[in-house]
Amino acid sequence: MFLAVAEAGSFSEAARRLGISPSAVSQAIGSLEKRLGTPLFRRSTRSVSLTDVGNDYLLAAAPAVEQLRQAAEDATGRSGRPAGPLRLTMPRAPFDLMIADTLVEFKDAFPEVELEIAVEARLVDIVKQGYDAGLRFGNHLEKDMVAVQIAPPSAAILVAAPAYLANRPKPSGPSDLLNHRAIVCRSQITGSIIPWTLVSADDRMQISPADATVVHDLASQIDLAARGLGIVSVPSAMVRDLIDRGILSWVLPSWSSPMEALYIYFPSRRHQSAALRAFIGSLKSRT
Repeated sequence: MFLAVAEAGSFSEAARRLGISPSAVSQAIGSLEKRLGTPLFRRSTRSVSLTDVGNDYLLAAAPAVEQLRQAAEDATGRSGRPAGPLRLTMPRAPFDLMIADTLVEFKDAFPEVELEIAVEARLVDIVKQGYDAGLRFGNHLEKDMVAVQIAPPSAAILVAAPAYLANRPKPSGPSDLLNHRAIVCRSQITGSIIPWTLVSADDRMQISPADATVVHDLASQIDLAARGLGIVSVPSAMVRDLIDRGILSWVLPSWSSPMEALYIYFPSRRHQSAALRAFIGSLKSRT
């Protein structure tokens, strides 16, 4: 329980993860502090943080608890049936591209695993938020994270509704995109609008459309493009069917935007649970 509060930074969040009441967590921590004769947490109306003694206690206690956790997971693994909670966080693109289908197959194969999936654009501290793993494009991670590639590099393409393109001059090159309406997103890291980086053969250009509608959710971007709002840059695999059905048209087909490989990442200081190992295996079997 102490580790749950330390990781969550909140009694109420720790209680939610443990499935008990906040008062039960508070009483347990109070009893531990009384037994040790020193406060482990600084409490305020808005936050909970470790004292210096609490931080030392965390460093001493965490390895022992992790050994117990790993022993339980190893026992589960020897039974051949991964079980228990598996909490994952990821952006919309990987969820739509491959994770949704994988989850169905994974749950059929391992019904004892309790899945919780958060599909969100923002970057998440998976340790603090209590996730087992996260997914992202690119392996530029904190030092204490391990990244496993589960999909190769790919590309995003420009698409728009035929009705939108019918009423405007057809772009013949990237610079023509400056005269078109665009649907773009804002970086959750820098807070800036993400420009379109377009590559063709040995040529490379960066375009920042002036008439841009900012939409954070990728599925919503595609929906608005299909309705004729403007041009959008999206992973090709997500719109292939819409192009085949004539709902969207490819804009500047000789140009595309490179996308980094897709990785699943998790804390290196934790052993992988049997459920996470099985899930990674399911993902890699699809590539």
